[in-house]
Amino acid sequence: MDCKGAMNKFVDFIDDKLSVADLEEFLDHMNNCEECREEFEIYYTVIMGMRMLEKNPHNTEINLSSEEKLQSAEKWLKSYKLRRIEKRVTFLLIIIYIILVW
Repeated sequence: MDCKGAMNKFVDFIDDKLSVADLEEFLDHMNNCEECREEFEIYYTVIMGMRMLEKNPHNTEINLSSEEKLQSAEKWLKSYKLRRIEKRVTFLLIIIYIILVW
């Protein structure tokens, strides 16, 4: 993913609307591109600030920082990959058990 592609995905990332493949590419790019990370911080702060003002004009506190949002997505992606591996291993163990029992 290039910088333009990453920037086009900022809002989808903030809204948790990226596919797993897109999320992986996005996070990989963000971990390797300081310019996009800085741009994302600005985008995130502005978008979340506007959303908070729309919901409650008297509360201007943003729940997560842009860095925390990226870290949270990294944790989720790792957990997702681990669950996929666990499912595959479980499936293989069931298949092996069925073969051995028959």
